Amino acid sequence: MQSPWRCAVERKKIEVPAEVLTGLEAVRLSGKTNMLDAPRVIELAFEMGHAEAAFWVHENRSPYSYGIFQGFAAVASPKKCGPSRHVAQHGASDRTVGKPSGEVTPGDTCEGGENPCVDR
Repeated sequence: MQSPWRCAVERKKIEVPAEVLTGLEAVRLSGKTNMLDAPRVIELAFEMGHAEAAFWVHENRSPYSYGIFQGFAAVASPKKCGPSRHVAQHGASDRTVGKPSGEVTPGDTCEGGENPCVDR
């Protein structure tokens, strides 16, 4: 039998990027502030080199406060876009051909030299 004092609401952890969780944990383990003091947490996160955590706390005060009591869970960060194939192949972002990307033909070359551009 459940205790009548037990809350029926399920506790759900706040999902944050892994880098944010690492920064929050570093601040917590430093013992330099109460984690409820969000402005100080932001300041310490910056000082300790965890800018992503500082920005996240600044932009997500309510979820941060909730997470202090319910917990945080790390989630995979969204993939960051890499350079286009054009930039990766030639190290340059401009084509020398005066055509829009959709009109570039296989014989055209890019700023990087004589190699044809593969960014099509």
